[in-house]
Amino acid sequence: MSIRLGIVGAGTIGSVHAAGITAAGHEVAAVADVDRAKANLLAARHARAHATDRIEVLLADESIAAVVIAVPNRWHKDLAVAAMRAGKDVLLEKPMGLDAAECRELNEVAAATGRVLQIGMANRFTAVGQEAKKIAESGDLGHVYHAKAHLVSRRGVPGLGGWFTTRSLSGGGVLIDTGVHLVDLLLWLMDFPRVERISGRVYSIFGKRMEDYVYESMWAGPPRFDGVCDVEDSAHAMLHFAGGGTLDLNVSWAINMPACNIQGGGMMGLFGDRGGVTFELFGDHLDVATQRYGRNVDTRVMLPEVDQFKEQVVAFVRCVETREEPCAHGQQGQCVQSILDAIYQSSEKQQEVTLERKK
Repeated sequence: MSIRLGIVGAGTIGSVHAAGITAAGHEVAAVADVDRAKANLLAARHARAHATDRIEVLLADESIAAVVIAVPNRWHKDLAVAAMRAGKDVLLEKPMGLDAAECRELNEVAAATGRVLQIGMANRFTAVGQEAKKIAESGDLGHVYHAKAHLVSRRGVPGLGGWFTTRSLSGGGVLIDTGVHLVDLLLWLMDFPRVERISGRVYSIFGKRMEDYVYESMWAGPPRFDGVCDVEDSAHAMLHFAGGGTLDLNVSWAINMPACNIQGGGMMGLFGDRGGVTFELFGDHLDVATQRYGRNVDTRVMLPEVDQFKEQVVAFVRCVETREEPCAHGQQGQCVQSILDAIYQSSEKQQEVTLERKK
């Protein structure tokens, strides 16, 4: 059954979500953005959508069953709370909040209102993400004792000087923007093992003199040299799981690594005592290392193209209709955010951080 959804935020990611809604066979009913011109442009691409610069107008529309929130991070929590209290189910862009405390508040409101709250961890819905999950659940890898998540860019700082690089609006840099996807995906593939200890370091190198930053493109640009860059451009961490497993995280917007050494979609991997699997985050295949008939066997699994944002909407709408718990639910979002918080804390203190165990 087709439902009507509203979009809060008419920027790049809001447009991507709108396309996903349409591809999934549902209707973009309204677009809200404080920049009315942006709202008008996005609404005009969807025949029955109306535009507004006031979220209250969208939330008051009883024909809208759910909303997608795709605004700068600073307003994720406040707008999601307002939407749930207005009776709307919410698909909330990542990161869930600026910190774990905001995530906790969102989960409390979702529980109190009975609303569906799904976090926009779209990489779970890629072809490689879905296939890696099947392989992880098959038992072919055996006991997974190590995971690797590497995604680096030579020069990829988005919108230098804009909200992405302003901590008060974003909550952080590449770790909270991109690292959140990597941590979530690997933890999901591993069924969210409990993290005991974290050692991490973040670096802010290329924003110190913005005029000297040499780049080829800037997808959220152009740069604003009169703006702010007070966030990290690379982050590196080792997560230690209860039981002895580890996760090696390396993510950067900008790093002086020769282009020939940078993989197009990074390298994600799970390594077990019976097999391993590696893939690029945005790839069309994954590679599996196993043993068969007394020999080491490498298998490349080619995959069809998948629209991850369409599949994310399909999963979300199913939860709206059935009231089942979303795949990427709020408790997992809070868990991921607590890990990011700990990486920042470890870097600031320059020492390993122990995560509190949930009671």
